[in-house]
Amino acid sequence: MDFKTNDIIEKYLTTQLAAFTSADFYKYLKSHGAKVSKRDALEILEFSEYVFSRTDNMFETKAGIFTNRWFSFKPSREEIEKGYVIIGHRCIPFVNSEILPDNITVIAEDEFVESTSAEFSMNLALDTFSLFGEGYILSYIYNDKNNKSFDLSSVQYSIPQEITLTCWPLDKITHGVPFKYGDRILCRVRNWYDGVVEMRAQQNVLSELVISDAALQREEWYTHFENGLLDSFDRYGPVSSIEEQLSLLFLEHQNQLFIRNCGSVEEFLAHTTKIAFEPYGLESRIWRKGESVPYIGKWNGRGVERGMLLTDMALTLTPQVIDAILEDRIYDKNCGRTNDSEGFDEVVKKIFPNMAMISPSERRLVLLNIEKRNDILQKMYNQFSDYSIARMRKRILSLFTRVSELFCEIGGSGIDANTFPQQELVILSQIYRQLVRLLEEVENVYMRPHFPEEAVSLSLDGLEEAFDDISVTLYSALECNRFKGFEIVN
Repeated sequence: MDFKTNDIIEKYLTTQLAAFTSADFYKYLKSHGAKVSKRDALEILEFSEYVFSRTDNMFETKAGIFTNRWFSFKPSREEIEKGYVIIGHRCIPFVNSEILPDNITVIAEDEFVESTSAEFSMNLALDTFSLFGEGYILSYIYNDKNNKSFDLSSVQYSIPQEITLTCWPLDKITHGVPFKYGDRILCRVRNWYDGVVEMRAQQNVLSELVISDAALQREEWYTHFENGLLDSFDRYGPVSSIEEQLSLLFLEHQNQLFIRNCGSVEEFLAHTTKIAFEPYGLESRIWRKGESVPYIGKWNGRGVERGMLLTDMALTLTPQVIDAILEDRIYDKNCGRTNDSEGFDEVVKKIFPNMAMISPSERRLVLLNIEKRNDILQKMYNQFSDYSIARMRKRILSLFTRVSELFCEIGGSGIDANTFPQQELVILSQIYRQLVRLLEEVENVYMRPHFPEEAVSLSLDGLEEAFDDISVTLYSALECNRFKGFEIVN
């Protein structure tokens, strides 16, 4: 798919506000010169992170669901004392997730509120970015555009007590109206694609004698929020992120949750006794308090446990991974490490270590496509531009091969995945996905002049260490399960 078609698709899916059908989407694409079939158009909608599928064969975009919908948050005492608010995770899942918190545009009474910078305690920062999930919180904090003093690589040594972050002046949001602890900031997204958020003050009216209607409505909001989350755990599982988990919740409970007297996710998590942040491999999820988030559950569907890992692996694999394997092969040839007589069987094995994953006819088709793609890459190949990332790509592919082999050993063993240690399976799946993402970054030719080698190397260190830890446990479990499958015959 060319860049023009990608741009046409992205524009529609990030700006379309009304519900639509796949036919509407296809008609739009054709009218703008995109070369896609009706089947392609439907597949794009089914797999797009910007789109939700409804039961009536209609589709809605995140932009359509979250634009002009109310949400709120309660600033901390520290923010009120300093006169500035941090956005952090407070706009999750309402804004475009591609826009970083420090790049969100804030308006108040249709006037632009300019951001600035101020020092905040690291404890407040950690709390206010927690919905990004374990493993990502510090990355968001340290990569704030106004943090000039600390970088992510320093985390292994110590975490500072205070950090400079992007913030917005509270008096500009309230237009000078006094703001006290307990008051709220009421928000709504005005432009989802560009990340424009309107903010206004919402005063908390306290009375010793009467509980306000707003407080009662907010308590009811928390009840709907909690019940909806508990239901979603069984229906959807931990999904790909906390952001997606919350998006699905608000999608299915729009009438109950999109109200002016709403609560906030962070306040809910501070008071609920049933739900908390729980470990999910290398990350974290919002889950039932005190329960470990498993790899296999009701949401996966009964009777599919044996093939779950291979399915997960196949869905994650992207064309960029194949390109990376082929370019690594071309690089080695140019360096005299391999010769032209070698076929592409080894390439197929790197992609599918377990040949049982594909039939003989599929294998022939894969080989044919690999050969064609290799010819294209060979003609386009520029060893000079490839030299800077070749070493890092080989290191990523080395770990990718080891992870793929273990994936296929377990997935092709015929042993139910729920008999393996669940957290180790989760971590294996997460490592595989992160390696695919790293290979996609390596294959992005536009990034090569500015490829973040140091950051990628640091990330890879962690992935290698994590894999070394879990692989021992998983191989041991595999052998144990295989042994249990044998019967001793006298």
